[in-house]
Amino acid sequence: MPSSTRPLVVSYAQQPLMRQIAATFPALDVRFVDDIAAPTRISIFNQARAMIVAGNAVNAHTLEPWTTLEFVQTLGSGYNNVDLSALEDRHIVAAHNPGQNAYAVAEHALMSAIYLMRHMGAAHTMVLNGQFMKRQQLAGMIRDLRGLTLALYGMGQIGQHLAQLATPFGMNLIYYQRHRHPQVEQEYAVRYVAPDDLWKLADIVVLTVPLTDATFHLVGKDQLACMKPGSVLINVGRGPVVDEQALAQALIEERLYGAALDVFETEPLSESSPLRSLPPSVQERTLFSPHISGVTQQALTAMATHALENVQCFFAQHSAHHVLVPRPGVNLWQWQNDGRQKSFATHPNEG
Repeated sequence: MPSSTRPLVVSYAQQPLMRQIAATFPALDVRFVDDIAAPTRISIFNQARAMIVAGNAVNAHTLEPWTTLEFVQTLGSGYNNVDLSALEDRHIVAAHNPGQNAYAVAEHALMSAIYLMRHMGAAHTMVLNGQFMKRQQLAGMIRDLRGLTLALYGMGQIGQHLAQLATPFGMNLIYYQRHRHPQVEQEYAVRYVAPDDLWKLADIVVLTVPLTDATFHLVGKDQLACMKPGSVLINVGRGPVVDEQALAQALIEERLYGAALDVFETEPLSESSPLRSLPPSVQERTLFSPHISGVTQQALTAMATHALENVQCFFAQHSAHHVLVPRPGVNLWQWQNDGRQKSFATHPNEG
């Protein structure tokens, strides 16, 4: 199909694997942002009909040059970087891509729990510093997962995968979510508890919740003070769910043993973040990663494939899955067409 007749899709997701998968969608003319030289950008903005974003800011300001945009697709499930109101004002359809990397994120959380409970940071440092025989300091300190209480704050797809992965380890599973999941409770022998009880009972707390007004700084000084000595906090949800200043202080004061974070309040991690100035002995009790828990080879393949399938479905059938804008049940083609007619009536000399 000639490129002139294919919808032009601009992708901010530009991993080599993403490029390989895009090549298998001949009905779409997929261009990658880094491929667009500065003089060509204006023509791209004036022709692109869809955008695939991967954490990029989408708001009224960044949308200004995109005069022909009809569809915004996120690569992953999160969309706190996307201003839905700005898209609705412009009658641009938006969709996200939930669940494609949930297993990968759950596996990362379990890996983090093992790393921290086995004190691998300290063990690694001992070997590299020629302190091999100091291993006796860890004897009796490192812990099996068996018999520990794993608390899942959030029981969406990530939480459910993690419950499944943790079951063979013989852990006690508890969880909190606004809405209970009786079927999940029965299937994985996981017990529902109130939030206050969760912090007190857990040896390992894993956060999988999205960022909302209600979850901003969900974990702060008070929650950390309730945790058991020797317990650990793992965040694979969204960075601002944790008050990093409070967490750093709690780690320094050893109110909990350690923390593993794949997400941060500011990404990239700010130079002024208290997490970057932790003493070496405290750093050994942490595991930080640059938001990579959900981009394994298998997960990225699924994310890219489903994102491109959704873009293709939108243009071929005027429909899409997991639509964020407009509201559910609205005919997408009619909604956009109505928006264009109103815009033309208001600005007859444009377009």
